[in-house]
Amino acid sequence: MPPNSACAFFHKRYFMQAMVGSESVLASIRPMPGSRAVAGDEQHSDPREIVRASGRHMGLGLAFALSILLFMGGGAWLDSKLGTTPFLMVLGAAVGAGAGFYSLYYHIVIEPTQRENDRR
Repeated sequence: MPPNSACAFFHKRYFMQAMVGSESVLASIRPMPGSRAVAGDEQHSDPREIVRASGRHMGLGLAFALSILLFMGGGAWLDSKLGTTPFLMVLGAAVGAGAGFYSLYYHIVIEPTQRENDRR
């Protein structure tokens, strides 16, 4: 495997830094000369920006999943108390999906539009 491969770049260098607990992994990421940050990245994006963006989107996905699970769990708990199994659990999952989708929509569409309008 060539030394400029993604495996050598990330796993051997930054994974070991993270495990040892030395300097921040995000602060130390530097693009290797002549390499692309991600396969197919023709714009030669900064790897730090890619990591930040992927972390943000993973957080949004986690929030979406947790909203569904929490509302579904609340519905299941109410079902057990009221004896309406599985009506409120399904309703809770639907409400959680709606709330999670609105949160995603807000953070991906509305918030950037508001920031852009504030700059003008």
